[in-house]
Amino acid sequence: MQIWLLQLGVIILAALICGAVAERLGQSRVVGEIAAGLLLGPSILGAVDIDLYHSLFSSATMPAMSQLGEFGLILLMFQLGLHLDVNSLQGRARMTAPLAISLLGMIIPFVLGCAIGVISRPIVAPQVTPLGYILFCGLALSISAVPVMARIVMDLRMTGAPAATLAMAAATFTDLLGWLMLAVIAALAAGTFSFGQTLRDLGLLCAFVAASVLIARPLWQRLLNRRKEMAMSPAILACVICYVLLSSWITATIGFHSAFGALMAALVLRGQPELVQAWRQRIEGFVELVLMPVFFAYAGIRVSLGSVQSADFWPWFFLFLAAAILGKFGGSYLGARLSGISHRDARVIGALMNTRGLMELIVLTIGLQLGILPVPVYSMLVLMALVTTAMTVPLLRRWQRQESVVADDRKMDEEDPMPI
Repeated sequence: MQIWLLQLGVIILAALICGAVAERLGQSRVVGEIAAGLLLGPSILGAVDIDLYHSLFSSATMPAMSQLGEFGLILLMFQLGLHLDVNSLQGRARMTAPLAISLLGMIIPFVLGCAIGVISRPIVAPQVTPLGYILFCGLALSISAVPVMARIVMDLRMTGAPAATLAMAAATFTDLLGWLMLAVIAALAAGTFSFGQTLRDLGLLCAFVAASVLIARPLWQRLLNRRKEMAMSPAILACVICYVLLSSWITATIGFHSAFGALMAALVLRGQPELVQAWRQRIEGFVELVLMPVFFAYAGIRVSLGSVQSADFWPWFFLFLAAAILGKFGGSYLGARLSGISHRDARVIGALMNTRGLMELIVLTIGLQLGILPVPVYSMLVLMALVTTAMTVPLLRRWQRQESVVADDRKMDEEDPMPI
């Protein structure tokens, strides 16, 4: 089954080309990488030559590609966590801001999504269980995409910006709540919901976080401090990767996404410049050039948009899109402003929180598999996720340019003041 080698080469090349095109168009590379997956998927390549699609991306070998992409996601989240500036969250106001942003950025789009679910179900999803469909519409509009946001933050070199740090923290809270809600909605749809099981999962997650902070962090600090006088050895890096994988496995086993375990491992190990330097020199390039394109492209390959020729499709799509932007951007912006964040930082946070991308695709795929979402609604929400993700980078670049012009004007005024 050496076909996976050809698959990997095709995916990396397509992601490289589409990522470069996306950057030329002012987008983040991740948008191009997801587009590469769409081009290679059943919606485009399958429509052009279905035999080529089936021979190139056979169902027997795609699970291995999925696992490789999952490994890339785990390493990306760890990599991002190492660079996050959590010092900007110190102080009471900064500690409460991510929670306020997360709650308002989730409650408002959830309510709007549920409202659309109520009025749209008789028309576009009459055969679906009402409660599961309505709640899932609310969840779909509430999700933020931590991995895609992470890639955008890195592409725009915003990892040290307080607004980006706040957005990442808020998005992490949002996705934790989102995965919990997804488990509840899936259980409700299947008739297996247990309040006790939900509390158990939350308790296990809290225990894992406590063990990471109180036990794992001191042990790692003691080990790495002994290495400060020497170069970081390959053995230490291997142990770090094993710890990241173990942490990811624990959160996945509890019932949350493996990405949260990787981010938790990064927070345990952050503040070690020797480790950060060794990671950048030996591992970071492989993650960005090989593993991440596989992850994002594979997500696009799994998407099948199907027919969008129904008369009901576009009106409902634009309603979902408007509610998603108003609820997520507006709710996150409002939460930031109520927390004392400036207008300029609040709008950056709102734009980043409006990014959905891959996490949305994962959630929608689960909804489709569970029978909660019919194919037309699934297609609408996939398009909504891609549009809201594609909006983010142009908005951020435009605001960066505006702030740069204002800063240059102020500098010129200071250097050449008007005569009195």
